[in-house]
Amino acid sequence: MARVDNSGGFSDVNQHFCTMIGHSREALLGLRFQDITHPDDLDLNLDVLERARRGEIDSYRLQKRYLRANGEILWADLNATVLRGEHGEIKGMIAIVTDIGAFKRAEERMDFLLHELAHRSKNMFTIMLNLIAQTKADTVDEFRKHIETRIVSLAASQDLMLGEKGEAASFWALVDKQLRAFVAPADPRIIHSGGDVELGMAATRIIGMALHELATNSCKYGALSTPLGKLHLSIGPQPDDPGQTEIIWREREGPLVIPPTRSGFGRRVVERMVTKTLNANVALDFDPLGLSWTCRTRVENLRL
Repeated sequence: MARVDNSGGFSDVNQHFCTMIGHSREALLGLRFQDITHPDDLDLNLDVLERARRGEIDSYRLQKRYLRANGEILWADLNATVLRGEHGEIKGMIAIVTDIGAFKRAEERMDFLLHELAHRSKNMFTIMLNLIAQTKADTVDEFRKHIETRIVSLAASQDLMLGEKGEAASFWALVDKQLRAFVAPADPRIIHSGGDVELGMAATRIIGMALHELATNSCKYGALSTPLGKLHLSIGPQPDDPGQTEIIWREREGPLVIPPTRSGFGRRVVERMVTKTLNANVALDFDPLGLSWTCRTRVENLRL
């Protein structure tokens, strides 16, 4: 709880509010709420405060961001009520502030998952047509078994994205699990090199998502869309820094690569999400001879 005067200065705060914001009581009593409100939310807060001053409302409620003493952002639910004197004059406001950070993180994750599901749904028919076109068999039963296997693999790939924790896996086991949804086992177009690395649950999930996006793009436009294409996959220490692990996806001998005119959701996954989750340096190169994706990070980040 906090109490502010007509200028927004704190006149009283309880210990819970001090703990949430990260300032001592003495420090807060020398500040205004404007000083610890996120700049992007300040105008909204001042607008409703001005309405209260004009007597249009006696209370208001809004979600806003505070700036903690250490620079972190605190998402909060603010419930403020006007304090009036015996003649009706406004003496200030009293506010109940509730930390809603966990709710906002859940909301952000849900928004991400909904966008990811919409993105994958749009790709699904293209993927299925590609799987059918690339599946070869001598009999109808054999063809059906191959298609069923790949559909099951595609479902397993979806599970990696949807799972809250998932399961840890080795890098090459994860590659096999992801690519079997798109290509036949031991497909000669896939060339592996490098040792193996044990991945933690977070790394398994985000790298699995990136591999799925890269494979989807390759089947639609790249090396895996043609029987002559080649996909080179490697993992190992970075040559100039043995403490860094380097993962490379490089396509060759496929159609001419044309850089996209816009940045879609798949690109957000293979670049920003991998960078954020693994504290990695990620590069996506639209070389006309074939797309390349490089992820460099410390091996301990892969065990997260």
